Amino acid sequence: MEYIKLVRLPGWGGYCITAVFGAITVGVLDHLTLALLFIIGGFVTLYGFVLNDYIDVETDIISKELSQRPLVKGSIPRLHALLISLGGVIGAYILIFLGMIQGLFLQDGLILLVFSIAVVLAAIYNIYGKKFPGSDVFVAGASTLYFIFGALAVSPTLTLLTWVVAIVTFFQVMYLNTIMGGLKDADHDYKRGVKNIALILGVKVTKDRLFIPLSFIILAFFFRASSLIVMFTPFFLIEGFPYEIWQPFVMAGMFLGVLLATFKMMRLSTFERNELRKLISIQAFLRYSIVPVMLLMVTGYSIAAFLIFFPFLWYAIFNKILYGSSTIPETL
Repeated sequence: MEYIKLVRLPGWGGYCITAVFGAITVGVLDHLTLALLFIIGGFVTLYGFVLNDYIDVETDIISKELSQRPLVKGSIPRLHALLISLGGVIGAYILIFLGMIQGLFLQDGLILLVFSIAVVLAAIYNIYGKKFPGSDVFVAGASTLYFIFGALAVSPTLTLLTWVVAIVTFFQVMYLNTIMGGLKDADHDYKRGVKNIALILGVKVTKDRLFIPLSFIILAFFFRASSLIVMFTPFFLIEGFPYEIWQPFVMAGMFLGVLLATFKMMRLSTFERNELRKLISIQAFLRYSIVPVMLLMVTGYSIAAFLIFFPFLWYAIFNKILYGSSTIPETL
């Protein structure tokens, strides 16, 4: 059970699908190809999550909130974690080569280059991410390149739709790390010597009172507005993009929900981690689901439904098994 907690299994459902989205944007819907990309995503997620815990263990010890993480409490040796992380990235490369040999992926060195850069950027973020502000760009870049890898693995050219979703992915990961992560950990990041944008802009917690400066609020809505603008471009800029008339309106309604949850989070004056987690979960669910809705007529209803509901069912089931709650893990 400790090893399952180490690899953060509940989060796999969403992270494993990144490259799958990339392939879909270039029109590939072959189930075997998408399944292989999904499994590769599992190895990539294993690499990233475990490496993050391995690198952060010395600073995580300072936080009472993170005291039950396996590496922090010593239930798993650090060497095991390092080997598991390396095994994840090696396993991903093996599957990529198998995909190339079997003809599911293009035999092109470019996909290996893009994937390798994503791996390196993820490592840079995990090693140096808490040492200077703005390092979130490395993890956002890694996620975006991994998404592009999924497209390049099955197509020699990228479509405008691919670039649209890639840009949305970049802004979403920047928001997730810079804004959500900055607020969620504001009560102890400064104790751990973390240097991030949230602390630089003046986010702070004093005796459970949360202060969020205007500059941080503007940055949060900049990321949200940028995603909104880019996300609706396929309906206007991509000739022949298939959609039903109701799709943009449903997307707009979902995005309104995201903005309302964002606004409510920015108005918090008391640091309540459970309330922050709830608002983060609402934003994550709605924002993530907008892309499958946008791609509905590209993927068909069955694949779209899978893309929307599978990550959250996976998350809820394994959270319940591991932590007794379908929504909030103990060591988030």
